Amino acid sequence: MPPSSLPPLVAGLLVGGASRRFGRPKALEPWRGLAFAERVAAALEAVAGEVVLLGSGPVPASLAGRARLADAPQAAGPLAGLLGALRARRDRAWLVAACDQPLLTASACRWLAGERVAGRLAVLPRAAADRVHPFPAIYEPEALPWLEAMATGGDQSLQPLGRRPDVATPEPPPEVAAAFDDFDEAPAPRR
Repeated sequence: MPPSSLPPLVAGLLVGGASRRFGRPKALEPWRGLAFAERVAAALEAVAGEVVLLGSGPVPASLAGRARLADAPQAAGPLAGLLGALRARRDRAWLVAACDQPLLTASACRWLAGERVAGRLAVLPRAAADRVHPFPAIYEPEALPWLEAMATGGDQSLQPLGRRPDVATPEPPPEVAAAFDDFDEAPAPRR
């Protein structure tokens, strides 16, 4: 468990993408009786309690009543949603996942939350020796200035954060590793 001195977690569900490569709204894609976004929201909610929609994309009717934050105007892609979240609730850490990660589980979210340590800007799970998973991940309030600099500097990729010494990049244990996969360019999983 993270120390009680860490800021409380709130969850953000990224729903702002245009789904151009996927070909249809990923948040609405049905799989095993639920839409992708519903599956991800349930996993996030099991750990963080509150789930806020990040972006203006469509969501299933079951999520339509959730609080929603707009993307930051000077950023693009997932960084825009992340900046919008951190700016809106500066006293909270954000557990953020994308709507195209229907394999996300509460167990994976609990593992992420357990990797938080005071003094770290973020917890970005290791994907490979030189890559991290920017989502799902945890971003502490102290990450905001660095993310702002990335947005104004023109680099929208979150990968450089994984090389910072003040960012935790643990390797997910085998039992939760699949939870970090997404369906950005792959065909939709079988229903």
